[in-house]
Amino acid sequence: MGMIQSLTKNSYLDMLGKSAGHASFRHNLLVNNIANVNTPFYKRRDTADFEKALREANDRTSFKAKVEKPRHIKFGRQDLEDLHPEPVTITQTRYRNDRSSVDMDVELAEISKNGMRYQVYLKKLSGYFQSFNGLLQGE
Repeated sequence: MGMIQSLTKNSYLDMLGKSAGHASFRHNLLVNNIANVNTPFYKRRDTADFEKALREANDRTSFKAKVEKPRHIKFGRQDLEDLHPEPVTITQTRYRNDRSSVDMDVELAEISKNGMRYQVYLKKLSGYFQSFNGLLQGE
């Protein structure tokens, strides 16, 4: 493995990249919820617990089933490269009068939290590559 490849292909960058991708994916779901706030019978959508799946993917002590054939069911922890955000429909017992399950205050709070996470991931990615700036320029 070459020097440049070893700097750009590691689990830290993979984890940050997956996290930033998840935050972007989740942002689109949350914005879609807001766009459908007045749609009767609309059920809010979010992502499955990506942070938990990411922790499990990095935990080498957790169980992972061996899958040998395409028809085998995967269970246990996933490899980091197989980890992708999954949309889920949130079903809840409390509805508005139009039976929509979107609460504007909840969506705006979630967008704010998600946006801050996204900024942190990008700042860490940027800082990682800036730390090698002098090295890559030959200084």
